[in-house]
Amino acid sequence: MNRIFLIGRLTGTPELQKTPSNRSVTRSKLAVKRRYRDQSGERESDFISIVAWGRLAEYITSYACKGSLIGVEGELRTRRYEKDGQMHYLSEVLCSDFQLLETKEQRLLREQRRKQEQFEMVSEEGEDLPF
Repeated sequence: MNRIFLIGRLTGTPELQKTPSNRSVTRSKLAVKRRYRDQSGERESDFISIVAWGRLAEYITSYACKGSLIGVEGELRTRRYEKDGQMHYLSEVLCSDFQLLETKEQRLLREQRRKQEQFEMVSEEGEDLPF
């Protein structure tokens, strides 16, 4: 049995691409936090490649964006290729289903908070300037 269930945030806005045979595809990375904290108390993340085809790829690119919290269901796929005489191996999740796990309002609120925090950091840095 080869089934994977992941919950994480997209590290970039998915972009829809078309193959020469006009099939839709999107590739993205999902940041998935680890269950346990490291010695400094931080939770590390794994960045997992996901790929979606067809109508599912179109839905993901229409409704998800960078930072979106999503659940992904799929299969682990590995492939290999040769480049410059070296074999390279790649693992990715072939997405068979996904769900958005936050509402549009929650996403907008999160983005507004992030912008406010950035503004506050710039304001604080500006107070320390000697001119």
